[in-house]
Amino acid sequence: MKNILFILSLVAMLSCKAQSPIISTVDYANDDDDNIQLVEGSYLKDVENKFAPFIGIWKWEDGTSSLEIEFSKLEMVYSNKSNYYKDFLIGKYRYIENGIEKHNSFVLDINVDNFWGYSYALIYGGGYSEDNYKGFTIVDLAKNLYCNLAISLTTTTEATWRVWRKDGGKQLDGFTFPTEVTLIKQ
Repeated sequence: MKNILFILSLVAMLSCKAQSPIISTVDYANDDDDNIQLVEGSYLKDVENKFAPFIGIWKWEDGTSSLEIEFSKLEMVYSNKSNYYKDFLIGKYRYIENGIEKHNSFVLDINVDNFWGYSYALIYGGGYSEDNYKGFTIVDLAKNLYCNLAISLTTTTEATWRVWRKDGGKQLDGFTFPTEVTLIKQ
């Protein structure tokens, strides 16, 4: 009997692990009083599935130019800088201008282990803003310029794409991809 109790106690102790807190991206975004503390190992998770309306393939076309984006959710990406995990909405994209392909990240196989190595070639965002709006980072590779990107859903199948410089510059021309277009969900 003692052996059975000892074995059960040992199994119970070994199966206990420290749990990393899971924090909703919505709760974290709405925490105006900074009550939610991210500790090492925290997981900032899209609990409410707010990324879902953005997931899928979106496209804009104008003659021989087109922009195609495929959004997907990448879960539990670890950040060495902040020591916590986070869900990201990522977009691989292909931009063709006057029949010439300028950028194509569809060929990349992105996962949680290599995300940061490819982030320069992606559209990515991890926080929650509103149900119909999402802010992203995108890099203009030809100009080595980090940019802000806002995708606003106007309907379930239509969204606006708006890009501006991260360094505060308001100039919208001179990018190697469109700065203001309407995307249609495919």
